[in-house]
Amino acid sequence: IYDSWLEPPVDTHLELYLWNWTNAEEDYTLAGYKPRLEQLGPYTFREIHERSNVSWNDEDFSVTYYQKRIWHYEPALSKGNLKNDIVVTINPILLTIGFTLQDEPLLLGFIDLIINSNIEEMDISPLYKVTASEILFEGYDDKLLANLLDVVANNPGIADQIDLPPFDRFGWFYGRNESELYDGNFTIGTGVDELDNLGMMRLWNGLDRTPYYRGECGRVVGSSGELWPPYQEPKRPNVTVFASDICSAMTLEFDGEFSLHGVNGYKWKGNDRPFDNGHNYAETSCQCTAAEEECPVLAPGTIDVSSCKLGAPATVSYPHFYLAHPSYRDSVEGLMPSRAEHEFMMALEPTTGVPLAVRAQLQVNLDVRPYGLTIFKGIPEVMLPVLWFRQTAQLTEELASDLKLLLILPNIGIYVAIALGVVGVVSFATSLYFSLKVWKD
Repeated sequence: IYDSWLEPPVDTHLELYLWNWTNAEEDYTLAGYKPRLEQLGPYTFREIHERSNVSWNDEDFSVTYYQKRIWHYEPALSKGNLKNDIVVTINPILLTIGFTLQDEPLLLGFIDLIINSNIEEMDISPLYKVTASEILFEGYDDKLLANLLDVVANNPGIADQIDLPPFDRFGWFYGRNESELYDGNFTIGTGVDELDNLGMMRLWNGLDRTPYYRGECGRVVGSSGELWPPYQEPKRPNVTVFASDICSAMTLEFDGEFSLHGVNGYKWKGNDRPFDNGHNYAETSCQCTAAEEECPVLAPGTIDVSSCKLGAPATVSYPHFYLAHPSYRDSVEGLMPSRAEHEFMMALEPTTGVPLAVRAQLQVNLDVRPYGLTIFKGIPEVMLPVLWFRQTAQLTEELASDLKLLLILPNIGIYVAIALGVVGVVSFATSLYFSLKVWKD
């Protein structure tokens, strides 16, 4: 059981989709211009999870650990060519610079001067035109980023005012593959004191709340996604998962019965609540990161994750702005939201808490606007989708047969022991990303 928890033996799959800005070379300053987007992918990866630096805390019935995620490209399960497909998107480094310095006009002017003086020498553009591999894992060799890192290194006072990736290359997953530290440090309940505490988050990076959201939205709560308490009945209308990639918890809504390979369970889905910002659900107003008197800022359907991820003006939503305010979809062309394709769902067997199926999917967007940079003059002000992911796992027929046999066992204590051995992991996320971790073995 312990070995299966350290290195879950069943793989999950991560499907990555990129949004290619196909009319970016047209004059986007013209009235009525809209970015036209083309979906590329999926680029599919097999995902393996490993846990390390495990520490058991007997005094409060918890366990602390780090998690490593390992991705292996699966060409046969992919569409397109990871190495050769070209994607055009907004320059995320320039956006981050403008966004983080928009309230520092003197420093912003200094950086703007550096940019304008080196456009040709450093091949600076408001757009990235790179391969799918570069924008995902390989990283794009950004000369401006390397130059600015040198400027920051030689001027320590600037470092506190500008957030830059700690690399001279940019990719949404650059530096993450096999990283032990990226996801952070987790402390979860073991369930020894009470079964309902099994797999429930206690601390993330040593804290019981994050500094990124106010009130209840900043609490470290919900399942780690790795283990679920056994349920004797569907007594929980909602389930909550803590997602480290968005630095907060996500609540899923009960959605009825579910069956797979003859095993019956219950399904939960993502509704419009997780990305509401206080418009329709008062309790979500603490997701707004602006001053309280200015909230809500974003229309419902996306949440601000800028403070969570290196200061980039990023938001997270469902793919294709599914369940989001129509204004997001109306500002671009090429999106086709669909419940069948883009709903976030999870199904559990209620007696053991074993996951039957998971389809976790989220989209990363960038809030595009000039931010005081000359190079962005006239850029359309839109919430621009840049990528989305789908992470899937499903109980195999073989494991389902084993589970059906185990369900006849009379002792709930045995159920729990078995659940610890048969549960595998699905991580949710958000490169940027955002990842749900649900286990099966």
